[in-house]
Amino acid sequence: MPSYAVLGATGATGSNVLKLLVQNPQNKINVYVRSKPKLLQQAPDIASNPNVKIFTGNLSDTAIIKSCLQGTDVVFSTVASNDNMPDMHVAQDTAQSIVVALMDIRMANPQARLPTIVWLSSASLNEKYHKKGPAILHWLLMTAFSNVYGDLAHAEKYLALHKEWLNVVLVQPGGLVEDKPHGHELNLEKPADFLSYTDLAAGMIELAEKGGYHWQGVTLGVKAKGTRIEYAIPGRLVKGMTFHYFPFMWWATKKLHLQ
Repeated sequence: MPSYAVLGATGATGSNVLKLLVQNPQNKINVYVRSKPKLLQQAPDIASNPNVKIFTGNLSDTAIIKSCLQGTDVVFSTVASNDNMPDMHVAQDTAQSIVVALMDIRMANPQARLPTIVWLSSASLNEKYHKKGPAILHWLLMTAFSNVYGDLAHAEKYLALHKEWLNVVLVQPGGLVEDKPHGHELNLEKPADFLSYTDLAAGMIELAEKGGYHWQGVTLGVKAKGTRIEYAIPGRLVKGMTFHYFPFMWWATKKLHLQ
């Protein structure tokens, strides 16, 4: 029976990964979330699913993360944010918690088989992918989401320090949107401009089942045209640029409940 862990199962990516995994009654699934009520509101059926075990707490609680990862074959790390919050470190916290938890497992049993980490990254961090698009677009994205990408880049550098014993697959999609699935395809050349979260989740699961691709940046294309264009992106870019150049505005809008 395959065993999986999903970190960040209430987010757009994690919730879709969980939704697809539970469709197979052979899968055993450990789920980490900060809020169990939120998870059960999104997916009430898992409360009675004997193959799903829920772990809640702070991401920095490595004992909880260790229990969640123990005995699994694959860990889907989907903890993420699209908000350009100053001093963001959610990806770094996730990476550190995973590494410490797996180190503890390995120290307790040097023969323990450690899971592969399927890590949600971004095509914007892969030069091979972003060089194929307009330079101005890459600059806009890297500026408007500077804190998001900076956090992600630091987290991936930290993970890479443990390459000798840690197997990580970097999933690097292009733009992500809420849309119906159009069919995905694994790609090592060019990401789709827009990809639905459901197609992303299916691609991450396919990578887990196939194995390999360790420390490669794998992107995803779509098999059929028609993925919805996210027209809210210009607004997000303006908002992100504002927080990049004027970080105090993030705190001001949060205090005024404008986020």
